[in-house]
Amino acid sequence: MTTATSNLPVLVGARPLVQVPHVEVADSPSAWDAYVEHHPDATMYHLYAWRRVAETVYGMRAPFLVARDAPGGVIRGVLPLVRVPRPFAPYLTTGIFGSYGPLLSDDVRYSRALIAEARRRVHDGEASFLHLKLLGGVPEHSGLERRDVWVTAMMDLGDDPDALWKRLRPPMRTKIRQAQRAGLVVEYGHHWLDAFYDVLSENMLRKGSPIYGRKFMKVLLDALGTRGDIVILRQGERVVTGALIAWFNGTLLVPFVSSRPSSFQLRPNNLLYWELARHALGLGLHTLDFGTSMRDTSGLQFKESWKPRIEPVGSYVYAARGGVPDLAPVDSAMTRNVVKIWSKLPSGVAEALGPRVCRWIA
Repeated sequence: MTTATSNLPVLVGARPLVQVPHVEVADSPSAWDAYVEHHPDATMYHLYAWRRVAETVYGMRAPFLVARDAPGGVIRGVLPLVRVPRPFAPYLTTGIFGSYGPLLSDDVRYSRALIAEARRRVHDGEASFLHLKLLGGVPEHSGLERRDVWVTAMMDLGDDPDALWKRLRPPMRTKIRQAQRAGLVVEYGHHWLDAFYDVLSENMLRKGSPIYGRKFMKVLLDALGTRGDIVILRQGERVVTGALIAWFNGTLLVPFVSSRPSSFQLRPNNLLYWELARHALGLGLHTLDFGTSMRDTSGLQFKESWKPRIEPVGSYVYAARGGVPDLAPVDSAMTRNVVKIWSKLPSGVAEALGPRVCRWIA
C-alpha cells in the first residue's frame, strides 16, 4: 500500500503539536462510504461504487485516497482518483464520465495532503497529468492550475410540485403538456435498462461517440443499489427516451440521458425532466442536478430554460513535465473525420469497440 505524508510543519514547544496528515489508498469500502455519507458536501460521485465500476468494467486502477491523522486512524478526508490508461498519456482524475464534486475533508490540512499525494503520483510517473473535477475550489498554494470548461445546472425544487409547476416558464409548461398529449407514459425500474441502453446507443452512434458498454451500465446500477434507477418514456410499446438516475444527499442526478432523434417533435426531454422533478420531490429530495455541460452549448441552453442555478465545475490540473492537453473537445478536421467514420459503423461493431475506446477518454 502506498502511503505519504504532507509537507506541513510539526510545531513543537509552546504551541500544540500539529499532526501531519497521513495519506493512503482506501482499504475499506464501508469506512469510505460512511465518511462520504456523513459529509454535508458529498455527492453521488464520491461513493465507492465508482471505484468498483472503474476496476470491474474497464480494468482501471482506482487509487481512492484517504487522509488520516495516523495510520489506522479515522478518515479525515477523501479523494476518489481513477487512472485513465490513455495511450501515451495516461492521467489521474476524480471519477469517470462527468463525475464531479467538492474536495471532501474535515479541514484544509487534509485537503492539501490529499492533493500533495495526487501530485506525487504524477511526479513518480504513474500518470502524465492530474485532472481534478471539482465544485468549489482548492486550498491556496496547491500547485494546481484552474481551467473553466464545464458547468452543471442545479434546480432547487422546493417542497410542492404545484408550486414548482407555477415557477416554470409558460413555454416550458406548453411543451410538457404537448408531450403528455402525445401519449408519452413514464415508467421506472431496473428492468428497463436494456430498453434505455438501446436508445442511448442509437443516439451516441448518430453523434459519432463511442458507447460505454452494457456491462458498464449494469455494474453501475447494481453498485448504486437503492440509490439508482432507470426511467423511460414510452409511446405505446416504443421507448423514446430514458435516463439512468441516482440520488444522494438530497439531490437527484441525471448522469446518463438520451432520446431517439425521431421523437424530438414530441418534446420527450421536457416531460422527462418534469417527471424527474416530481419523482425527486416524492423521494424527499430538494435539488435536481441536470449534470455537466460545456459552456455555450445547446445542451446547456435547454437546461437553462428550467431556470436552474449554474455552477462551474472547475478543472484543476497539474503536470510534472510538459503541459496538460486541451481538456475540451477539439474542433479539428481530424476530430470531425473520426466522428464521421464512427457514426457510419454498424451498430454491433460500434457497441463492441465503444467500451475499449471509452476507457481511454473517461
